[in-house]
Amino acid sequence: MEETLKRVEMLLLSFYQDNPFVQYLGIKVESVEFGKVQLSMQIHHECTNVYKIAHGGALMSVADTAMGAACLSVNKKVVTLDFNINLMKAVPEDQLIYAVGRILHNGARTIVAECDIVDAADKIYGKARGTFFVNEKFAE
Repeated sequence: MEETLKRVEMLLLSFYQDNPFVQYLGIKVESVEFGKVQLSMQIHHECTNVYKIAHGGALMSVADTAMGAACLSVNKKVVTLDFNINLMKAVPEDQLIYAVGRILHNGARTIVAECDIVDAADKIYGKARGTFFVNEKFAE
């Protein structure tokens, strides 16, 4: 199991290094466990709105990416079927945030995941939940 997780982690890192949208947003993989992935994203000016706070779409993107990465961590490639997010606090420009994606239900055809968007002090900025369709295994 540990050897498979290590291989999946290496593939996951490579997978996101090749993703132009993830690279544009500056999303980085911080940690990978079975069923849990932590990503980070610095809120640069390009990801803000006219109020100089993180655009909701940027926060939705990092949350969706974190939940998708959590799905990859259980060795499944997925696409998003359904997604919702509650944004509770504005994220200021230049803030470093973390998106922690966790698997709630690891089914054969669908996965349900959640994501907390937090800062280094674990102050919560948003919470998301999504349902994902399983396409295939991520690594053989």
